[in-house]
Amino acid sequence: MMEWLPAVLGFLIGAVLAWAIATARSKARSAAAEAREQEVRQQFQSRDTELHDVREKLADSERTRVAAETLAGDTERNLLQQRVLLEEARNKLGETFRSLVHPLEEALSGYQRATSGELGSVAEQLRGVAQAEGKLQAETARLVNALRSHQARGRWGEITLRRIVELAGMSSYCDFSEQESVSTEDGRLRPDMIVKLPADRVVVVDSKVPLEGYLDALEAVTEEEREAALTRHVAQVNQHIARLAAKEYWSQFSASSEFVVLFIPNDSFLAAAAERDRNLLETALAKRIVIATPATLFALLRAIEYGWRQAKLADNAQRISELGQELYDRLATWAEHLNKVGAALRDAMESYNAAVGSLEMRVFPAARKFKELGAGGKREIEELESIEQAPRPLTAPEREERP
Repeated sequence: MMEWLPAVLGFLIGAVLAWAIATARSKARSAAAEAREQEVRQQFQSRDTELHDVREKLADSERTRVAAETLAGDTERNLLQQRVLLEEARNKLGETFRSLVHPLEEALSGYQRATSGELGSVAEQLRGVAQAEGKLQAETARLVNALRSHQARGRWGEITLRRIVELAGMSSYCDFSEQESVSTEDGRLRPDMIVKLPADRVVVVDSKVPLEGYLDALEAVTEEEREAALTRHVAQVNQHIARLAAKEYWSQFSASSEFVVLFIPNDSFLAAAAERDRNLLETALAKRIVIATPATLFALLRAIEYGWRQAKLADNAQRISELGQELYDRLATWAEHLNKVGAALRDAMESYNAAVGSLEMRVFPAARKFKELGAGGKREIEELESIEQAPRPLTAPEREERP
């Protein structure tokens, strides 16, 4: 029996191990089944959720479709209405446009009829303008040729100078003189104009017209020719400045100012020279030469004219003072004579009153007795009135007593 015990124990242990293994396998299969079931449930829930979302999206799509169909219907109806309104507006606009355009068409037709004849006259006028332009060009060419003459340029400068003097109002005061001359060791110097200043001073003005280089620049074809001509123009202006400074008019005329005016009768002439010689004006001033164009000379002459007016006002004030003193002396003499007349009137008044008193006291009483005795005449003897008011004494205003 003891020999079977290990076999029985081995069998029991094997059975227990088999049962444990079977149980473990069963639990493992059960856990796997549960896990699989749980996974399937989760998949079903996920599918349900997705299905629910799909159903909601389908419902939204249906609602959107219905709304779109409704909107499409409304839009179609609105389009039909807009087409009707547009057609009506188009018809009305066409009628309005025709009513507006018709008068314009008539006016335009009338304007065309009116201007059709004028176009011919305009063309004729244009031909006349073209002819006048040709004549003007010819006259300009002749003028340019004339200005190349020294005598013609000098005459033009003198005429321009006189015109500016007239515009400045100097000719009415006769405060300028032209073509005066002075004798020197080198001959006679003759400035173009001498402008008189107050206090017996004068300003000498000499007119120069540097035109050769300037005209060549205007007629130049290339830029090099133009620059060369303008360079000659600057040199000519500097030559005029040097020659005028060499004459020393300020020492030849005793009453002359310390400078001489070089008059250039066109601003463009000076501007063209000063543009290329920046020190032109300073060079002239250093030589006691003041360069003046028509504008600056006019301003200078107006200032001189103003000085003359102020000087004349001062002279008039002195003359008025002298006349006042003379009038005062004459009034004093007249007052003396009037006082003498007043004294004579007072003496005559006193003599008259004395005569009246004598008649009243001594003569008239006796004469009235003749009337009482019947020997009087037809007329009555009038009463004589004495003069009681004496002549007013003549008193100068400054001697009257003031309250």
